[in-house]
Amino acid sequence: DLDVVAVRSALEKAFAGWGPGAAFTRIPDPLVVPKPARFVIQTPDKQNASMALKLPLALNDRSSEHVAMRMADYLLGGGGHSRLWKRIRETDGLSYDVRTGVSWNAFEEHSTFTASAIFAPQNAPQVEAAFRDELTRALERGFTAQELAEGKRGLLAFRSLGRSQDDRLAATLSSNVYLGRTFAEAERIDRELRALTLEQVNAALRRHLKPAEFVQGIAGDFKPK
Repeated sequence: DLDVVAVRSALEKAFAGWGPGAAFTRIPDPLVVPKPARFVIQTPDKQNASMALKLPLALNDRSSEHVAMRMADYLLGGGGHSRLWKRIRETDGLSYDVRTGVSWNAFEEHSTFTASAIFAPQNAPQVEAAFRDELTRALERGFTAQELAEGKRGLLAFRSLGRSQDDRLAATLSSNVYLGRTFAEAERIDRELRALTLEQVNAALRRHLKPAEFVQGIAGDFKPK
């Protein structure tokens, strides 16, 4: 097996004499809140349709509600037992795939919540209605203690599995070097996930998820048949 010394030696040999043309400077990415919008794009003769939504969040991965919002996203649409998956994919059978996620900013308080679904064009109205219904129910009633307990097990297992995969481990190591972090950060997040309360998760969802502020796009062949 290759060791660190051999890898370093190979890299130094391969990049000998190379230098960047200019010094690296990170470009700031401040929070900019777009106007809410909904638009439809016609894609003639395409068998499937898709929906995508975005919402900027005034959070980064060190914010006090980061871990609670991470769990709220997982329970809403981030896992196979999430609200949206169970309702739209399993119960209603309307979508081939539905999910949510958050792109976490490590610097500015400007992360991005996204949601997506793939479905037959004729199912678009029902998919939108079910999606909004589940968001409203989560915001008004909150998640349950059982959902949180299952979510903790699922999300912690997913994070542990990621650390056992070479590609994701290498990506995290590279990111840690760039950010000046160690795996103590992952340990901190896991610890906070285990300690989360239902009140924290529901409060984070209500504070940051604003359906009226979504930018939403739907693409498909919606011509009358």
